[in-house]
Amino acid sequence: MISMGRPLLPLCLMLSVALLAGAPAAAQPVTLERDSPLYAEPRLDASQVTQLKFGATGEVIGKQGAWLNLKTPGGSGWLFSFNVRFQSQQSAAGDSGAGSAAGRLFGPRRSVSVTSTIGIRGVEEEDLKQASFNADQMKLLDGYVATTQVAERGARASGLAPASVEYMDAKK
Repeated sequence: MISMGRPLLPLCLMLSVALLAGAPAAAQPVTLERDSPLYAEPRLDASQVTQLKFGATGEVIGKQGAWLNLKTPGGSGWLFSFNVRFQSQQSAAGDSGAGSAAGRLFGPRRSVSVTSTIGIRGVEEEDLKQASFNADQMKLLDGYVATTQVAERGARASGLAPASVEYMDAKK
């Protein structure tokens, strides 16, 4: 048996820390929360690699703003981070746990009864600092403006009817 002397112990510890710090980060496992297209690039007008189904799993291998670069059995590509749930290390270690507490907490959701809103998940402070004005996108957005008359006509054509709603602080 080889014995390590005291002077070598700190050197080995420093070397171990240096090797661990330089190691690449492991891919993060995720589960799809809804059917989602997987795009070739992080753009909605990019070609679609495949259509992923609810409950499918993959590994995040990169990130750009609100987009995740995902590796799946069906192919690799980009999708919105809003469409996935990150798995815990416990779940990723093989505890699919149909009956386990961890499996129920971190496995694919069967039904969702909570209300959620889309926020800025996946957008970092650096992304916001590098953002710039895009006149073409503003023109596109302005193209979605509808007058009150056009909106009312569209609503009636869809079978909707006007309704009077009192303000919450209105006196009765």
